[in-house]
Amino acid sequence: MELSRYKLEETKKEKAVSLILKNKYIGEYSLNSYGKPISKDCFFNISHSKGCVVFIKDDVPIGVDIEKIRPVEDDLIEYISSKEEKEYIKDEKSFYEVWTNKESLTKCIGTGIKEKIKDIPSIPINNVKSYKNNKYRSKTIKYLDSVICVTRENESPFEINIKEERL
Repeated sequence: MELSRYKLEETKKEKAVSLILKNKYIGEYSLNSYGKPISKDCFFNISHSKGCVVFIKDDVPIGVDIEKIRPVEDDLIEYISSKEEKEYIKDEKSFYEVWTNKESLTKCIGTGIKEKIKDIPSIPINNVKSYKNNKYRSKTIKYLDSVICVTRENESPFEINIKEERL
């Protein structure tokens, strides 16, 4: 990974930590055609935002997204949200619940956001949703000053257990 291509020091550090975590917990991996890291031994995903990196590993397809809660412009809410999602969004935290649900779902599938973002379901938060003929369960938590969402290709309930690591 060529860190010099990133302009912000914070981004360089996040990318370096991502690489360290992948090497420590995954070992050998490759990238799919959309750039998602994949392993032949397990499913995993990684996300970072404003100095925090989240890594997750599972036995089913999984996606994770973290976003630091910060002010949001109304035009961004309009751009990403369906009518139902607009009704759900009451503040910055609920906006990032919607956003991280969309992002973690597309990361679970392995494509990232490649289509009209309004069409990617986020509701219900913390429950099962259908998308592209599959069922996915998401779990969203507030952690420190961020929102984290994990989405699994599985309808079974699950818990998010945070293990902080200082590198």
